[in-house]
Amino acid sequence: MTDSVHRENEIKMLESEWSPDDGFFWQIREVLFVAAGFHRALMTVSAISIAEDAAVPLRLVSLLWYIPVFMQWQAERLREKRADMAVYEQAITLMTNELERLLGVP
Repeated sequence: MTDSVHRENEIKMLESEWSPDDGFFWQIREVLFVAAGFHRALMTVSAISIAEDAAVPLRLVSLLWYIPVFMQWQAERLREKRADMAVYEQAITLMTNELERLLGVP
């Protein structure tokens, strides 16, 4: 599989997590935290590797960097719905750690 095809597959997998109904991030937008969906999304992100000198498609970067920002924005809405915030905060931390692994820190 070529690198561009591999990246396209990664992008499709991440985009599916934003899709209505089954997508983990869509469910958060709908104020529903599903642990199984989180683990699936985390595994999707964890499966990605980016070499330090790699050219990365803008779409992949946009899908990745937005995740912890979006998850943090939804925290108050989930708190109002009485979600388990300790679990949700841990999910944000785990996802952020994966993104730091992939993209580095400033």
